[in-house]
Amino acid sequence: MREAQGPPLAVAWAAQQPRTSGLAAALGGEAAFVTSPLPRRPVTAPLRYAWCAARTWRLLERRRPSCVVVVAPPVVAPLVAAVWCRWRRRPLVVDCHTGTFHSRRWAWARPLYRRLLPRCRAVLAHTHEALELVRRWNAPGLLLPDDLPGPIDASEPRPDSGVTVLIAGSLDENEPVAEALAAAALLPEVAIRVTGDPALVPPALRESAPPNVTFTGHLPLPVFLGEMLAAAVVAVFSTDPHIMNRAAFEAVGLGRPLVLSNLPGLRERFGSASLFADNRPTEMAEAVRRALAGRAAMERSSRQLAGELRRQHAVAVDRLIALLAGSTVEPRPRVLRITQHPFPHDSIVRRDVLELTARGVEVDVVCAIGPGREEPLPPGPTCPHVYRVPIRHRRGGLLRYVFEYLAFFLAALGVASVLGLRRRYAAVQVDNLPDLLVFAGTVPRLRGARLVFTMYELTPEMVSARFGGRGGRALAWAARVMEALATGWADHVIVVSRSCLDLVLGRGVPPERTSIVLNTTPWNGSRPAPAGERAGAPVLITHGTLVERYGVHIAIQALALLRPSWPDLTLRVVGGGEQMPALVRLARDLGLDDRVVFTGTLPWSEALAEVSRAQLGLVPVVPDGYGQLLLPTKLLEYAWLGVPAVSSRLPAIEAYFPSDALAYARPGDPEDLAAQVDRLLRQPAAAEAQALRASEVARELAWEHVRDRYLGALGLATTGGV
Repeated sequence: MREAQGPPLAVAWAAQQPRTSGLAAALGGEAAFVTSPLPRRPVTAPLRYAWCAARTWRLLERRRPSCVVVVAPPVVAPLVAAVWCRWRRRPLVVDCHTGTFHSRRWAWARPLYRRLLPRCRAVLAHTHEALELVRRWNAPGLLLPDDLPGPIDASEPRPDSGVTVLIAGSLDENEPVAEALAAAALLPEVAIRVTGDPALVPPALRESAPPNVTFTGHLPLPVFLGEMLAAAVVAVFSTDPHIMNRAAFEAVGLGRPLVLSNLPGLRERFGSASLFADNRPTEMAEAVRRALAGRAAMERSSRQLAGELRRQHAVAVDRLIALLAGSTVEPRPRVLRITQHPFPHDSIVRRDVLELTARGVEVDVVCAIGPGREEPLPPGPTCPHVYRVPIRHRRGGLLRYVFEYLAFFLAALGVASVLGLRRRYAAVQVDNLPDLLVFAGTVPRLRGARLVFTMYELTPEMVSARFGGRGGRALAWAARVMEALATGWADHVIVVSRSCLDLVLGRGVPPERTSIVLNTTPWNGSRPAPAGERAGAPVLITHGTLVERYGVHIAIQALALLRPSWPDLTLRVVGGGEQMPALVRLARDLGLDDRVVFTGTLPWSEALAEVSRAQLGLVPVVPDGYGQLLLPTKLLEYAWLGVPAVSSRLPAIEAYFPSDALAYARPGDPEDLAAQVDRLLRQPAAAEAQALRASEVARELAWEHVRDRYLGALGLATTGGV
């Protein structure tokens, strides 16, 4: 007769752990927390572990769960559970908290984990770093972000008593308590409430706390969440470089503005909805001030991130349930991306890949190497596999373009063909330039993959604008032939604006094989303070590739005209490209060496940080025959970040942004550009109203409204997980 089995059981050797309770509930089981009455001292550790091991064994024998989820560390807990599961033939899941692999205290246990974890049904990891380590040990790793609570899980918030900031933590040795209290002293106008056990704080430090600090003590979870709901800002500080703060998940789940320690893992997970500060009092206090100033926008960002994290958690739990049921887990769809744009430096390629990985899609990326250091990616159920071709894009003469495009095509063709023979793809997405690159996806397409061609640029118009004379006309004809071959070979064509679609349809591409996917980015960062409230000398900014079409020389000429009225005005130029030497010379010739700052190419997040500090963004695109077709990504980013913008009046831009959303200037006219800049600098209220209207337009064009078209173009499901 088959032995009766109880519901799944999640076991943690701790007094209470919300993640364990949430995981047990998601699996339809129960959570059990095992503790010892002995004091927590190194000398008592053997007795405490023996006590907890005996209690755990009795608990498992009494409950006879259908599967066991056990939390590590300590390593003794999963060892006990492993013995019982082997004896009773039950599946074992180990939830490896970050201390499992990174705590010096548990370094000695690594050999035990290397033997134990490959024998588990699943090993849950909190970070990509831990996931990669687990997989190197041939263990069945699964990235599982924490579950997120909602307002319904919190007790009634405290009555409103002014502006309150909650410093959420436990006050243990991994928290910069002294620095946090010093930061509180720099915010005397704010009530600071600090959670955790005050007994862990040295008496002298506790007694020297500034008068605006209240120690709440250790709180029951609903009361703790109620404190979060009542706070204007939640701050969570740590010195552990590998930590994944549970309190940060809870703050995001409740839609609170969040300030975190500047640690890589936290930036990966919460970077789209948080402000970060090094653990120094002045920086911590400044980050809190900025969060208070941008509170409304940060709340929106937290809610948006909460939706993504809940989806990632649901995908991971579904896969875990399938693994525990012993059923064959349906293979994830796999997509191959072939692009000469560097990943993750290019914001649009980054956007697409992260959307797919967030839905559990396996993504392989064949791309060129980037212009500098690569920034970390936020977490998702899967990690993209990136194959970088060591060819760096440099603009130059015709021969340089021919060499670069042909060399990358041959390399990408080889890599994609090998991958296409080894793996079966649901879709292959290939970006231009060049249009020739679409044929690098031939092998996967012949094996059944859907081939999607993304036309970021319309090559015939671009060639006509760049090259004149008889040679230019010949090149434009060749470009039209190649474009026709590429669009004919592809199963589906993506374009980036309505004006581009009109031209493509006019060339005979069937409408049912086309989609418009705007170059909007899923930027969820906090909106900065209004222009009139930004401190210091005024700053203008323009960012992107430095080519003549983007009109940076017009911006520099406009700055020279503005100098008599605005002697402290600075223009920051973010990006690199073939026009930089000429632009540097122009700034020097106009006597603007100290007023024009060239930052060079920056990682995307750093470029957006530069943008957020500026008073005005400039989009001085030149109508060279191709500029008229552009809806620049930088313009959408200015709108998302609440930075008022001055833009050339061009058809593709006017099609999306009305006149009350942008300050329009005559294309190629530095005097009109200077006049619009002068007007907005003198009228900060009008600039802020314009930025708000642009933000409304950007919300209507947001990636959340665009991504279903993108997923549909790839032939993937557009509801729930893929």
